[in-house]
Amino acid sequence: MNRLYKVILIDDEDEVREGIKFKTPWADCGFELVGDFENGRDAWEAMEDLKPDAVITDICMPFMDGLQLSKRIFDHYRNVKVVIVTGFEDFDYAQRAIKLKVTDYLLKPLNSQEFTDFLLRMKHELDEDRMHKEDLSRLRSQLHQSLPLLKESFLEKLVSASMSEEERELGIQSHQLFLPGPAYVAMVGDLDGRQGDRSEESDTDRELIRFGVYNIMQEIIEKEHGGIVFRTRDHKVAALYSAVADELLLQSQTLAGQVRYSVEKYLKSTLSIGIGRPCHHIQQLSQSYQEALSALDYRFMLGVNRTLSIQDVEFGQREGISRDSDWEKQLVSAMRTGSQAYVSKALQVGFDGLRSSGTTVDKGYGIIHKLLVALMNWITETGLTHPAGIEDDLFSQIQTMKTLDAIQQWLEELCHRILKDLSAKRSNVTKSQMQKAERFISDNYMNEELTLNDVCSHLYMSISYFSTLFKQHTGMTFVEYVTRIRMEKAKELLAITSHKTYEIALRVGYGDPHYFSVIFKRQTGTTPKEYRNLQKGTF
Repeated sequence: MNRLYKVILIDDEDEVREGIKFKTPWADCGFELVGDFENGRDAWEAMEDLKPDAVITDICMPFMDGLQLSKRIFDHYRNVKVVIVTGFEDFDYAQRAIKLKVTDYLLKPLNSQEFTDFLLRMKHELDEDRMHKEDLSRLRSQLHQSLPLLKESFLEKLVSASMSEEERELGIQSHQLFLPGPAYVAMVGDLDGRQGDRSEESDTDRELIRFGVYNIMQEIIEKEHGGIVFRTRDHKVAALYSAVADELLLQSQTLAGQVRYSVEKYLKSTLSIGIGRPCHHIQQLSQSYQEALSALDYRFMLGVNRTLSIQDVEFGQREGISRDSDWEKQLVSAMRTGSQAYVSKALQVGFDGLRSSGTTVDKGYGIIHKLLVALMNWITETGLTHPAGIEDDLFSQIQTMKTLDAIQQWLEELCHRILKDLSAKRSNVTKSQMQKAERFISDNYMNEELTLNDVCSHLYMSISYFSTLFKQHTGMTFVEYVTRIRMEKAKELLAITSHKTYEIALRVGYGDPHYFSVIFKRQTGTTPKEYRNLQKGTF
């Protein structure tokens, strides 16, 4: 059965919209109409939930016109096709729309047969796009033809090992790499797992999916935004990106979101992307890269299919990256997940290895000392200043224990207490951050241009991470929360002042009084005038 592409329709003329909606044989043309709206703003707010493949929109509409909507869609949903519907008198607008990379435009009045023919043509284009993205045989061919091994080897060494300035500059020049700066950041993408049953998925299929992720990241981050993308030996895809320092983190989070959206749409898989801290010198990219890997360890606690910025999940500042042993790395990774079971398993594996190694007592104590150093370094990075059990001299405590069993039990209890303290600190920090967000919204709700980006920039927090926490904290999305605040303030002004409706609209963040009235009635069931009369006991 052929897949139906999702489409939404926007037109402020009810008769036109209803006519197109009910007279068009959508399914016969390969489409499913998943939503219809009377203005661009409502359509924009529904984009994330509906995830359409195509948008058909009028140009002249209240609250947000078709060109404004088209620009927002192109900025955030690069694979969605946008079709502008316009009258002859708005032909100049249509020409501007083409410059915005709008797919096509249609002239009113729409002829039913012509519109049906157009949908069939657009379905054919969407089919070709999908085949281009999903054709595994094409990916297999590219996989065998794409062998930039020396370049990938250099890049992996650049971010994972010490390198002299001369070696670094020579490699950058010989491989024609370009990162203009002045600030840099590393990102690492890792597949969460194929959606559905993976039992019939071969190693080759999984490798092709990973190569598809590489293609998508290369197209979005490298070809379109000047970053550098490469595959790693542990089956991840890394990206190095540079921009102005104040914009770097937000831009990298936006690109990560675009990559995850495309991977889910075209490869039917989910991808998590870790982002390190921004740095000001290329030689510091190895630190940002290690932090991006560390951020991925938090998937167990925070969930998959996310953009995980290390600045969101660790509150301290990492001064340097130590080259830990495998056991130390495994323990720290287990601590990042927040799972006591994972921590206990990592300790058990390490102590079992130590018992079977036949090492001397002094060397055994030395290995455990190194483990403690790695553990304390990680604690510092998380920003946990005084975890339970760390007040005393840990090394002296270990010396009093005469068996590995005693040390293992003590260390396991210590790690579990640290996880408990860290969870409490994270809850407190999260609560404080969300309260700060609420205060910021309360102070700025009257600004019509208030956006989610403004709040996240104020908190220095990634959009995806903030959105998850804010929904958990308030039970509402950002848009729902801001609307509620504005409506509560509007009701207060309607009840206790004699201000006109358009004045109240401006005071609560709506430049268009008509749109304010629409939203007010949608939220309260009455118009502003009716609400005021009810408060005064008049009708």
